[in-house]
Amino acid sequence: MRRILALISLLLVPLWAQAASFQVSPIRITLSADHSTDVIRVTNSSDTPTVVQLQIVAWAQENGDDVYTPSRNLLATPPIFTVAPGSQQVVRVGMRTQPDASQETCYRMYLTEVPPAPTKEFRGVQIALRMGIPVFVDPLTATEPKLRWSGKLLSPGELQVSATNTGNAHAQVLKWQLQSPDQSRAWSQESGSYVLPGATHTWTLKLTSPLAANTPLEVLADTDRGTRHAQLVLEK
Repeated sequence: MRRILALISLLLVPLWAQAASFQVSPIRITLSADHSTDVIRVTNSSDTPTVVQLQIVAWAQENGDDVYTPSRNLLATPPIFTVAPGSQQVVRVGMRTQPDASQETCYRMYLTEVPPAPTKEFRGVQIALRMGIPVFVDPLTATEPKLRWSGKLLSPGELQVSATNTGNAHAQVLKWQLQSPDQSRAWSQESGSYVLPGATHTWTLKLTSPLAANTPLEVLADTDRGTRHAQLVLEK
């Protein structure tokens, strides 16, 4: 057994993962007709130079999935850059088109590390860091997300909860809680999920005690725009 363990240890020694590290601030950008440009700062916290490439895609949600398509509506510069160890790069993001008249438009800006070519001695896996920053463009009218909540019993011990955004701006649901009218029972779930305008996000919740169909419940949702209250009646 000791020989086997020693052999395994020797085999594992040259096999390691190589990755750089960078941080981005802020982690979300909002543009508008009055604020058509903004900046982010990319900091290299590793001890080697890091090459980062930018890509902007339009962001939509269909059937509960994120859908990304190439877009030229926004401009990010420089599109590719090298950040020295311990240094910082400023990236400028700006609009190339006018905002939509009535609905927020959503994008993601991806920052992807371009790893260097491995040396002949390197035996392992190179890990390229990729980070997606949400970019929202406010419409010309006022924005307001409107979440409509619904619940469906999948089984006696499993509940499906959905939030449909009928407003004209995104909502990020940080945490939500269901509770009975008398507050004798409550269920909560951490989230962080975005619900874009016109989209629906669904969560599945394991129940600690059974619920009957047509049970009225109160929803308490913490979002990036404040706490929202709603009521729903369970469907079956």
